[in-house]
Amino acid sequence: MMNEEKLLAVARYLEGDMEHQEQAEFELAIQTDPELQGMLAEYKNVHQTLKMRIAPSEADAKVEATLASLNKEYFKDEIFLETKTITTPKIISIKPYLKWMSVAAILIIGLLVWAPWSAGLYEKYAISKEMSVVERGEDNKNNLEKAADFYNSGDFISASDILQKEYADSPENSMVAYYYGVSLIETGRTVEARTVLTKIYDGASVFKYDAAYYIALSYIKEKNNRDAIAWMEKIPSGTSNFDKAQELIKML
Repeated sequence: MMNEEKLLAVARYLEGDMEHQEQAEFELAIQTDPELQGMLAEYKNVHQTLKMRIAPSEADAKVEATLASLNKEYFKDEIFLETKTITTPKIISIKPYLKWMSVAAILIIGLLVWAPWSAGLYEKYAISKEMSVVERGEDNKNNLEKAADFYNSGDFISASDILQKEYADSPENSMVAYYYGVSLIETGRTVEARTVLTKIYDGASVFKYDAAYYIALSYIKEKNNRDAIAWMEKIPSGTSNFDKAQELIKML
C-alpha cells in the first residue's frame, strides 16, 4: 500500500467510513505496520484542524499559521532550485513538508466527506435498519431468524451469506430478495445488489419502491448523484419514501 493510499485508509478508518470486513482487515494491518501506526497517531494529533473553518480556536490558528509557513518555505525553495538564482543553494529535505501537506489534504477530505459531525447521506436516509421476519415454515423460519439476528446486529456479511442461500432457493420471495439486496449494499457489493433489487422493482411486490429507493441509495454511496436522482424520481407521490426521495433530489 502506497503512502497516499495509507493516509486515505487512515482517514476513512478513523471517520468510520469503512465497511465491516474492510475495517477488520485494516485493523489486522495496523498490528504489523509501524508506518501505519505512525500515520494513525499523526492523524489523531492534527484531527482538530478539521474544525478550523467551523469553530477556530487559538490553537487551531497556530497550526494553520505553521502549515502556511511551511508551505511558503517549500515553494520558495523549489523556485530557487529550478531557476538556479542562488549561488549557495539551501539544502533541505522536502519530504516532511510533503508528508504534512498530504496529511492536511486528507484532513480536508475528511472535513468534506467523512466529518463525524455530519453523517453521510446514505446512513442518514437509510430506512431498513431492522429486518422483520415473516414465518413461512419451520425450516425457512429458522434460517431467516438467524439472518435477521445478524442483520439487526450490523453483521451484514453473515446475514448476506444466509440470505444468499435463501434467495437462490426462493428467488420469487421478495422479502428475502429485498433484505439480501440491502445487505449486499451494506457490504459494498453494490452492483450485485442492484441486480437483485432491480428484479423487485420490475415486479409488483410491496417492496417495489423500497427497492427503487435503495438502488438510489447505492448510487449515493458511490457518489454517483446522476443515477441516484434518476432512481429517486421513479418513486411516486403517495408512497412511503416519496418525501425522503424529494429531499435527497434537492440535496443532490
